[in-house]
Amino acid sequence: MEIPDGIYERVSRLCLALPEVTVRIDYSRVRSRSTSHAFYVRRRCFCLLIAVEGAGGHPVSQLVLRADPVDCDALRSIGHPFYGTRAGPDRFRVVLTHQTEWEEIRELVTESYRFLAPKKLRALVD
Repeated sequence: MEIPDGIYERVSRLCLALPEVTVRIDYSRVRSRSTSHAFYVRRRCFCLLIAVEGAGGHPVSQLVLRADPVDCDALRSIGHPFYGTRAGPDRFRVVLTHQTEWEEIRELVTESYRFLAPKKLRALVD
């Protein structure tokens, strides 16, 4: 199971457009999860792209992003495509589908970056 190329390209383009972003790829796939692509700003992961096995055995792409816990709660309360994670109160998952609004994803990725980036780098994206 892998992340569809089009989704990887879009997410990668959004993340790598931000200052000082690096990507780490974890190829240790397991049956229920794809290779993961983690985007970092100064050794802090602000965006994780994975695919998990969906109901019909098809890959379901997901982003794990960071935000203030209050904002995470608000997004999780909306429901689909926003969900919680077991990783902590400052993280949430977004399911990516053919109906994904990519402008909204760009804003969420940028906010996740701002949440973790040092002040000088945040100023470059404001």
